[in-house]
Amino acid sequence: MAVADWIRIAILSLVWGGSFFFVEVMLQAMPPMTSVLGRLIVGLVGLVCLLKILGYSLKPLIQQWQPFAFIGLINNAVPFSLISFGQTEITGSLASIINASTPIMTALVAHQLTTDERLSLHKALGIGFGFCGVLVLFGPAAFDGGASLIGMAAGLSATVCYAFGSVYSKRLRANPPMLNATGQVFYGTLWMFPVVVVVDQPWTLAMPGLGPWLAMTGIGLLSTTLAFFIYFRVLQTAGASNVALVTFLVPVSASGLGIAFLGEQLDLQHIVAYLLIASGLAVIDGRIVAKVSQLRLKSNP
Repeated sequence: MAVADWIRIAILSLVWGGSFFFVEVMLQAMPPMTSVLGRLIVGLVGLVCLLKILGYSLKPLIQQWQPFAFIGLINNAVPFSLISFGQTEITGSLASIINASTPIMTALVAHQLTTDERLSLHKALGIGFGFCGVLVLFGPAAFDGGASLIGMAAGLSATVCYAFGSVYSKRLRANPPMLNATGQVFYGTLWMFPVVVVVDQPWTLAMPGLGPWLAMTGIGLLSTTLAFFIYFRVLQTAGASNVALVTFLVPVSASGLGIAFLGEQLDLQHIVAYLLIASGLAVIDGRIVAKVSQLRLKSNP
């Protein structure tokens, strides 16, 4: 993989990890649903401008409204809302670790709903590692109950939504990737409008300060528009297996930002859980398993 791709992956992990940081800042002055709508609106503006620069037509967003509306619901509106709600009870650092289990959930959903992504032995082993990490995270909260358990459950539910969204989005692979990104954000925005009007009634809220507005701009333009652009660029130049490496780095970026700027703390339990989830992701990825097999073959001629 070229140096430029490593740089893109590092930037992608930073802007995606930054989304958990931005959510924390926005939640200081606005309710979860309003923060989600703000993110989607800003991200949509950025994506539409980018599509125009790239010369794409927006007509498919209307022509293919049904799949876009569904993917916008399960891959944007619902999981974004669950994560934002969850972060009212848990830190962004912890939310990012839980979110790292998304590929594990995706492997399970793909096994059930597709015929070309069945579970192999090493994928099943990786899922086992991942769920051990989830159990380590949830263990104490499951006994104590309370808000932290609800927050973690919301974050984990978001990963299930992402898993179904990832599998379903294959129906749209004939479209240019950036068009698919814009479509789901557009319909995600439409889904969130009535929710925010009914639940939050934002016209009754106090005007946020500069910090939350900057966070909304950051999560919309950096963690949404720029992130989609970099993701699909690395996917094109380095392949799916390499772009998946960003999953390992997002919790590191999110935790670093939370610790540095928000005074968040990670317990030993969280670190152990992340290492277990990361181990599961590495096993599912398969490259480490393949490398070990090659070394064993060389040592046993």
